[in-house]
This record gives sequence, C-alpha cells and structure tokens, in this order.
Amino acid sequence: MTQDLWRRIAWIAAGGAAILGLWWLSVHIPRTIAIFVIAAFIAFGVGPIVHRLERRMPKPAAIALVFLTLLLIVAVLIVIVVPLTLEQMQLLANNVPAYASAAQDWLVGAETTLESHFPQISLPANGLNLQRLGAGQVTAVVTGIISSLGTIAINTATGFFVAFSAIILSVFFLLNDSQIAEGFASMFPPRRRETARKLAAEVTTLFGSYISGQVIVSAITGLVIALVSAIIGFKFSLVLGIISGIAYAIPIIGMLIAEIVAVPMCAPQGLWMVIWVQVIMFGMARISDNVLVPKIMGESVGVSPIVAFFAVFAGGELFGIPGLILGIPVAALLKILWRYFMAPWIQAQFKDA
Repeated sequence: MTQDLWRRIAWIAAGGAAILGLWWLSVHIPRTIAIFVIAAFIAFGVGPIVHRLERRMPKPAAIALVFLTLLLIVAVLIVIVVPLTLEQMQLLANNVPAYASAAQDWLVGAETTLESHFPQISLPANGLNLQRLGAGQVTAVVTGIISSLGTIAINTATGFFVAFSAIILSVFFLLNDSQIAEGFASMFPPRRRETARKLAAEVTTLFGSYISGQVIVSAITGLVIALVSAIIGFKFSLVLGIISGIAYAIPIIGMLIAEIVAVPMCAPQGLWMVIWVQVIMFGMARISDNVLVPKIMGESVGVSPIVAFFAVFAGGELFGIPGLILGIPVAALLKILWRYFMAPWIQAQFKDA
C-alpha cells in the first residue's frame, strides 16, 4: 500500500478513536459535556448577530450587547410571561374534570350514533369513563409532584448551574473564535490547513444560521399563534403559543403534534373554537415555512427531503427531542464532511485506477 493510503487509514483510525473517546467522556462526565455542548450552541446561535454588530463596534461590545439583550428577554419572560403561563396551566389543570365530561359526552354521542346506524356492532356495556380516568390521572400527577419536590429542587438548581456556566463559556468561545479556528486548523498538515479553515467557517455558518434562524422563526410563530388565538377568545392562548413555538422547532412532525394537543384544549369552548384554532395554527405554520424561513434563515441547509425525513426520525429515535431538533443540521454536517474528506479520496482512487 502507498504512503498516502496508510496516512488516510491512520486518519480514519484517529477519527474512530476520537469518537470512542467522546463517547467515554459523555458517559463519565455528562454534566461537563452538557455545559460545553450548550455553550457551543449558544455561541453558534448568537454568532451571526455578533458578527453583524462587529461591523459597527468592537467585538467585546457586540458580545456584551447581545447577551444583555438576551438577559432582558429572559427577565421579561420571568416577570410577565411565566406567571401568566402558570396561571393558564393552573386553570387548565382545574378544568380537567370538565374536559373529561365533555369528552365523555362526545363518546356517548358517538356510541349512540354507531348503535343507531350499525346495530350489529357490539360495544362495551360500561364504555370508557373518562371522568374517572381524568380525576385519577390528575391525582396521581399531583401526588407524584409532591413526593418528588426535593428531587425537583435539586434538578432545578443543577439546571441553573449548567445554564449559567454554559453562558459564561459561550462568551469565552465568542471572544476567542479566531484562536479556536486556528487551533482546529493546526491539527491538520500545513498543506491542508487552508481547507480546514474553510471547513470550520462553513460548519460555523451552517450551525449558526440554522440555530439562530430557527429560534427567531419559532418565537415569531408561537407569538403570532398566541396573539391571534387570544383575539378570538381562546382561554389558553399563551400556553398554546408556547407549545407551538417549541413544536415548530421540531421539523416535519412538530406542528402536527401541537395541533393534535390543541384539540382537547379547545374542546370545552365548542367545535368552532377547535376549528378556528386549527386554522390559525395550520395557516401560521405555512406562513413560517414559506415566508419567514426563506427570509430569516436564508438558504436551505442543503439536505434533500428524503434525507431530512430520515434524519429527523433517526435522530428522534436515538436521542429523543434533541435528536428531532438537530437531526437535519447534523445530516448537513455529515454531508459537508463527506464533501471535504471522503469524496476527494474516492475520486482519487478512481483517477488512479
């Protein structure tokens, strides 16, 4: 075998060893890995905004302005949005028996209709008592929450520590992005370092545009759905807006799940409320897909629809919600790595043959 082939085999072996090392670290120091991963995504997300502000002010000032704005948004959420959300969630929980009663009436009506049109169908005598089921579920949830208050408090404190540490680390990433990129390039042979710099810049642009754009589009989508549903008199518009904003960040299936969840929330206010809320959610999702995404997120990540479907479902099956959200950009990252490393090697093999 040629020396070049041995070198490539060594690089592949080193890459496999690095992946195994990362897996070992993720098992033994999960909180530290979580802090670095969250910090990297924060830096990726605010990076495009910081780079635009750098044209008008020094980098430290741009970073400070971005993070002060984020802290202001968080403060508004804590002072205004969180109490209103908790109030609506409490009202939603208190109305569970009424929801169960309405659903029970729907079931009884459906059973009566089926029996009148299809007398040969044998339905259970007692049917499904959703009122008893709903009350039992609420009692179980409340009991579980009370019994695990200590664990919830510890997990909350740990979450705040991880979030605070990740924010501090993300500032460090942004302040030293050039040094980090050069450190990455220095891991390659001198003749490959320019390619490594282009690779780092392309990956940074990909993730930065996707994360920041997805956050902005999801926030606008949730906000519009909350406002419009509040205008038509929906009682839980804020909760619906939050659910929609989070769901829109999950490609392909997110909004479908949100629309299904919205149906029982709207049911006590009548069939027309169900229809109007579904129209609002579906219409806003299409506006976001066809208007906001092209304008805010720019060009696509370059993944075909079939690969996007596979990436979303495979990511969700392997890693849960984070996999659903990040499946498409990770697939785009793999495509970039293939283009930079594997494709030239395969082309060279055919050329030599």
